[in-house]
Amino acid sequence: MATIGLELADAALLAVRDGAEVAASPGVVLFAPAGLVAGAAAAAAARLRPALVVDRHWSELSAEIPARPGVDRRTHADLAAAQLAALWREIGADGDVLALAVPGTLRLRQLGLVLGITRHLGIPVAGSVDAAVAACADLAARATVLHLDLHFHQAVLTVLDGAQRLRRQQVAVTPHVGLRALHAVWAQLVSDAMVRSTRFDPLHEAATEQRLHDLLPEWLAALHSAAEVEAVLTARSGGFAVTVSRAAFVTAAEAYYTQLIELVQAHQPAGATATLALSARAAGLPGLADRLAESPGIEVTRIARTAAADGAARHLAGNGAGSEPTLMIALPRAHSLAPAQAAPPQRGPLPTHVLLGGRAHALAAGPLVLGAAPGAGRTLTLSAAAAGLSRRHCTLEARSGTVVVRDHSRFGTFVNGARVEGEAPLVAGDRLRLGTPGVVLELVAVD
Repeated sequence: MATIGLELADAALLAVRDGAEVAASPGVVLFAPAGLVAGAAAAAAARLRPALVVDRHWSELSAEIPARPGVDRRTHADLAAAQLAALWREIGADGDVLALAVPGTLRLRQLGLVLGITRHLGIPVAGSVDAAVAACADLAARATVLHLDLHFHQAVLTVLDGAQRLRRQQVAVTPHVGLRALHAVWAQLVSDAMVRSTRFDPLHEAATEQRLHDLLPEWLAALHSAAEVEAVLTARSGGFAVTVSRAAFVTAAEAYYTQLIELVQAHQPAGATATLALSARAAGLPGLADRLAESPGIEVTRIARTAAADGAARHLAGNGAGSEPTLMIALPRAHSLAPAQAAPPQRGPLPTHVLLGGRAHALAAGPLVLGAAPGAGRTLTLSAAAAGLSRRHCTLEARSGTVVVRDHSRFGTFVNGARVEGEAPLVAGDRLRLGTPGVVLELVAVD
């Protein structure tokens, strides 16, 4: 009897037995003439028969019949069941139980569908754990851990916190910034370079387009240790090759990387250091880890491809098949918190004024309360029409050689894009945003 960990990510249903990967099935289904084809075989035909391929049955799991004219009337739950059944035939044995690592984007009713599917298929389930929690519980990390993952069609950031137990606090999503969009950009990059160099366009025919996408993960992996990669494709008219630099891949993805950086910065704790745990899918994007490491207050670490599935298997081992498995969103931390470092040097001069609408308001005259209706005392009343603004939103105060902002709001106060948890220090040049989209103020130093 073994507890098999299974990460339910649309990019790959990844199974782990005894700490080793035993299967990885991309969340892709092909409606072939002979019946459904799922996983790697379906992914290998995605560009050859695009109208017959579905890759959203996990991310949009539902028992409703999707609008798919002329293809099939089966629901996404039916497709998920077919893929899971095929995978279990490959990896399961008598007495084995499944430990599920599920993404934070999976809603409870969708988890209910998954458990219903496993019961229908006769697959014993020991329980389910949030994938980010399972992947990060064994990290030697800061009190706050940000887990960044890339799915097919979105990026997912999970905020985890806790000194003794690592608990999921929040899940944030950036839609349309997923592996599909990034791979399309990089496929176009290689195609353009090949056209310029050889006049051969690999995207002109479905077969070479499919081959390009099949080879793209291999080229991306090579860029971890190389400044450039030679992309080689074989077509009916012969073989073609072009060299593309790592810098070119990074530049092509700049718009997407900017959104990922903003996603992280919007959820890191102001005034404290957080651990940013990159999934293997996120860490595999050329140059992204380096860009994220440039953010102040962030320590970047890369976690293993099997971390979520293996973590679920280990923490649920011995549970057996429960009658009604529940979702775990907290696990004990395997290590004590990473030791605190010495306070970083002052980032810049202390601010003396805050700018709003072309007017400077002094900070040295006492605490300054900002909001839509801040009440009595020394206050700065902001437009009540601004979205995401609380009546008494935050306080700016100069004290003991520092200037700090204290957040009182429901909607959040942000310093340079990072949300303030409690209070945070300020320096001249900082941008202070109250709410979302809210109001933006500038901190300045006046001699």
